[in-house]
Amino acid sequence: MKGLLTKDFLTVKKKYGIARLIMDLAIIAALMIILEGAGSIYISFLLVPLEIASMIITLANSDEQWKWSKYAVALPLSKKQIVTSRYAFAGIGAVIGLCVALVVNTISYFCFPAYRYGFYLFLSVASFCIVLLFLAFILPSNYWMGVNAGFAVMFILIILLVVLGIWSKVTDNAIMGFIVEQFDLS
Repeated sequence: MKGLLTKDFLTVKKKYGIARLIMDLAIIAALMIILEGAGSIYISFLLVPLEIASMIITLANSDEQWKWSKYAVALPLSKKQIVTSRYAFAGIGAVIGLCVALVVNTISYFCFPAYRYGFYLFLSVASFCIVLLFLAFILPSNYWMGVNAGFAVMFILIILLVVLGIWSKVTDNAIMGFIVEQFDLS
């Protein structure tokens, strides 16, 4: 399993590279500067889940493109171990996304202290939960119907998240507003 995780990490490193990391950091910095306090919300709820989901889609796409399934049968590994390895990689990616959200929200707290620090911690944990929710739909659809289904599921989930955000803004029924107003209760 260690070898499969290494393969996944090397694939992500090859496909994304340092340029993608610099681009992501520039996007994070731009959102934090332009949107100030709200930037951490957009980063936590859109950018982090999108990046983790796109990494998983990229891995599945690379495996399909490189015909990994033909090589996998030659390995002394079961299908269960291969799938478990991908889920482990997704879990590691979700934890990395949680760390990124924690760093962004901590910076936002010190630069734009609009709320108590507990709220920013809540944003990070909520981001982690959204990433796990995305992965819970994307990974099975990748294995069940292929990479295109996983991409379609990711696209639908992002659209639903944006529509939910717009609806909550328009109708003033935002859960975030309730959490800010009733943080101790929450």
